[in-house]
Amino acid sequence: MNYVTLIYLVNLVLYAMYFFGRTQSGEAMSGLDYTVSGILSVFLFFAGYLNARKGMIYRTVLWMFFINVFLFICSGLFDQFGSSFNILSTGNSDSFLFSLALLVYNGYLFPLTVILDGSGLALVVPVVLSFILPSLGYWIGKKLHGGKQNPAEV
Repeated sequence: MNYVTLIYLVNLVLYAMYFFGRTQSGEAMSGLDYTVSGILSVFLFFAGYLNARKGMIYRTVLWMFFINVFLFICSGLFDQFGSSFNILSTGNSDSFLFSLALLVYNGYLFPLTVILDGSGLALVVPVVLSFILPSLGYWIGKKLHGGKQNPAEV
């Protein structure tokens, strides 16, 4: 079982339940929003750790990163919008749907994307974090639990 993929999907469901369950949806981001986002990010870090602990190869923590890169490339962010990108406008472009899919897929980072709205970083940061968080957890788990790999996963 790939824990990173599982936790990524669980994060998506948990943050959707939290976000749509909020009573003050029109308010600005609160400290609780950032706390929930941070906790879900730690879950992703821990999933990378679990993959290493179970002896899986490094490639198993990168699947979500590859999906994010695919959505990012399909969005054509820099070619279509340049530096005046606004994630909430369609701009008469088909790439809006890919950008929206990337943001929904990384919904647990929603408070961060709200802060970065209007810059290209609103889509770049989730892609980078989908690489850094599970990879960091994997390498820490690899250091703590040695180099034993599960032969079935190779």
